[in-house]
Amino acid sequence: MRSPLSDFDELCRLVKFSALINSSLDIQTVLNQAMDYVEYLLEAEASSIFEVDTEKGDLFFRLARGEKACAIKEMRLQMGEGIAGAVALSEEPQLVMDTSKDPHFCQRFDEHSSFCTRSILCVPLKSKERLMGVLEVVNKKDPRGFDQTDLEILTLVGNLIGTAMENARLYSRLQDRLAATMDELKIAQAKLLRSERLAALGKLSQGVAHEVRNPVAIIGGFTHRLEKDFALDAPQQEILALISAQVHKLEQMVREIEAFTKLGEPVLQPTKLPGLIDQLLDTLGRDFPERQIQVHKDFPESVPPVPLDPQLLSLALSNLVANAVEAMPHGGRLDIGLTVEPNRVHLTLKDTGVGIAPADLAQVFDPFFSTKPQGTGMGLTVAYHIVAGHLGELEIASEPGQGTTVHVWLPRWRLE
Repeated sequence: MRSPLSDFDELCRLVKFSALINSSLDIQTVLNQAMDYVEYLLEAEASSIFEVDTEKGDLFFRLARGEKACAIKEMRLQMGEGIAGAVALSEEPQLVMDTSKDPHFCQRFDEHSSFCTRSILCVPLKSKERLMGVLEVVNKKDPRGFDQTDLEILTLVGNLIGTAMENARLYSRLQDRLAATMDELKIAQAKLLRSERLAALGKLSQGVAHEVRNPVAIIGGFTHRLEKDFALDAPQQEILALISAQVHKLEQMVREIEAFTKLGEPVLQPTKLPGLIDQLLDTLGRDFPERQIQVHKDFPESVPPVPLDPQLLSLALSNLVANAVEAMPHGGRLDIGLTVEPNRVHLTLKDTGVGIAPADLAQVFDPFFSTKPQGTGMGLTVAYHIVAGHLGELEIASEPGQGTTVHVWLPRWRLE
């Protein structure tokens, strides 16, 4: 019988052990520290922790310690196989004084590592009656071997480790969910910021367009008058042509800004999206054969009517198709697809054009941002504003030289 002092020492050790395994939520740090202490406490040569793989229904090494641990850490164990597998199956601890006399002992780990397992203590690791894995210590350095007291100590230790593993697993899941939530929050913040910028642009643009229109008209008028005053071959004509081109660009920008400010709220009505797209392509696609652009449509047999404003959405899609066509100056292919989802409809427009540089991709919806010499940078801004007004989403994925894919999601009903 052990002395009261010895029992008190063991109690102190268990308290210390409990504090040790709760000192971190990093599972590998916890287990390494825990098993270091267990090996010292029980004078074991080696130890290991098997964890249950719930998907494959077997056991894998969460931790393997000892002289030959590296040789076996990639091996797996079936439920019921070996001492550890039997403990996992029965969820009952086992003390094996001599492995050579135990029919459950699995030789393949020793054969693979050239290690000699003489005796084993093995206990289940559980948390709230749920099996997390098994804990195994091997070969007590004391010639008398493991005893029942060692098994009781290891059982208590196993209960603490099982709870720690569950806490670490829950913490890991919480971290993953938090990371996903933070990513979603960043996306939502970016969308809100873009919507606020567009709202501010709408308020500012109407006044700016009004103030700019008259000076531009005056400059344009005087430029045309000067063009008439000089001979067609006069050197001044080149300068006047440059002025006229810039005036035309400003006039176009003013028109687009005014059009943007007059978009208004969508008036929703049930609309067949395939028919709207077909109509749009009939209008825009008249010169597609000449420009060597092929259009391929992939629509389901049945697409339910979508609540949308046909005029506004046609404008948005016109801008998206125009961008795709301009990205294929030497011809290419435009794939238009529709997918019906439970709560929304997913429209994709995929071109085989020049693509968009990563540095530009984050700015494509910003007003007046354009990589084209003749562009005003309002086409995608207008498309984004219209889709957002339908409580939908617009995203663009692209790689230089690999083409661009535009994703449009529209709700099948409007949330009030």
